[in-house]
Amino acid sequence: MRARIEYTTLTLALAAFAPLAGCGGDDGGSDVANPETTGDGEPGDGDGDPGDGDGDPGDGDGDGDPGDGDGDGPCASTWEQTQMKVNGQVHAGFDVDVAANGEFVVAGRIDNANFDAWIGKFSPSGEQLWSQTVDSGGVDFASGVVLDDAGDLIVVGSLQGSNGKDLWIEKRSGADGSVDWTTTEVSNFAGDNEPGDVALAPDGTIVVSGTVRMGDQDSDIWVRKLASADGSPSWTATYSGNVDMSGFSIDRGASVSVAPNGSIYVGGELGVNFETREAVVLAYGPEGGAEQWQLSPHATGGAHLHRSVGVAAGPENEVYFAVYQSTGIWRFWVHRASAAGELGWELTEEDFVYSPTKDWGVAGLAVSDAGLLTIGGSLRNEEIGQGISWSEAWVANLSLTGEGQCIGAHTWKNTHIIPASTYNYGLAEGPSGTVVVGEVRDGPENYLWVGGFGGL
Repeated sequence: MRARIEYTTLTLALAAFAPLAGCGGDDGGSDVANPETTGDGEPGDGDGDPGDGDGDPGDGDGDGDPGDGDGDGPCASTWEQTQMKVNGQVHAGFDVDVAANGEFVVAGRIDNANFDAWIGKFSPSGEQLWSQTVDSGGVDFASGVVLDDAGDLIVVGSLQGSNGKDLWIEKRSGADGSVDWTTTEVSNFAGDNEPGDVALAPDGTIVVSGTVRMGDQDSDIWVRKLASADGSPSWTATYSGNVDMSGFSIDRGASVSVAPNGSIYVGGELGVNFETREAVVLAYGPEGGAEQWQLSPHATGGAHLHRSVGVAAGPENEVYFAVYQSTGIWRFWVHRASAAGELGWELTEEDFVYSPTKDWGVAGLAVSDAGLLTIGGSLRNEEIGQGISWSEAWVANLSLTGEGQCIGAHTWKNTHIIPASTYNYGLAEGPSGTVVVGEVRDGPENYLWVGGFGGL
């Protein structure tokens, strides 16, 4: 019988990812953790990194040398907490935001009689302070959350409606999770209105992205700015791609981020035809209206399914975004674009991936106050020759000029021969590093998982 694997964390400190191909990381978004992702082993469910406890490769001390594998470097896993439902059913976090004092809020779902939307608040070390569920009687989930300056939270998600799913936006007290106000964008056609993400503008107003049905064969990227006091809309913008040969125009809104000057960046997907979807980034001004520019840097004219899996505005009003290819050979790209929409540097999965890992997925991007770009997601690791694989959460830091700083991967330590699978569905920067949320799958058992990486 083989020995139980003790190695649970890998950390490498890198001067740049590109010169050290095979030792890097990738990233971001659950896409916004896809609410349909529940640890099924698809790309982006993360496992780990070479090593079985013997200290090879990397000791996480920041020097890049082999060592004891204790994971004490700048991208190392520093803490984690799990929470299991009594019946072992699904409980997962999809998005997170961190307050200045290190407390954080999580949005996700929990499996009761059916799936309910779930929101929780945690201490800086991951101890739960309170939680709330929302049940419409159908399949519900919360996909995005943001904290305002008063410490209250705004959550977006999906609730069962009469014609399909309604896009749901709600403000809650940070003290106890009680409801302040609720608003929904009701689906008026066959099909669902889908949540994307939520962000806070510099003036305290709320920006929400999503997907809204405009007809029985038509869905558009949707953006709305709302007042924080009562959720009343200030403006709404939609974006539609072309109608395909079958008469469909199916477009999707995903992540959103707001720049210091109030510019709004929205990631999304444009349906070209049944075998081609293009990832797109749209830029809007603070007052909405028509998009100021759009980018689809991988629109080659060929068939592929590309997803927008994260956007993050930078300190100079620039934007960083990630694109994931989910058909054929899995791939991803990370880009920088200026405030004017001019493309800058580009990284690919080849700048991150190291042997023997594979199936790297991107869950999100974030820019820290220290001026670093954080990217993270999940990957699949294996013990070569044993036919055993598992998933790990990973996080990488880059400079805003695209140079790699460090990368770490981690899976929750179980007591079994086969390691547990840990999935990173969302991340955010806080005063003590990166907070990551997702779930752990350990045989038939499922746990909500929250964890911290590094300390920027």
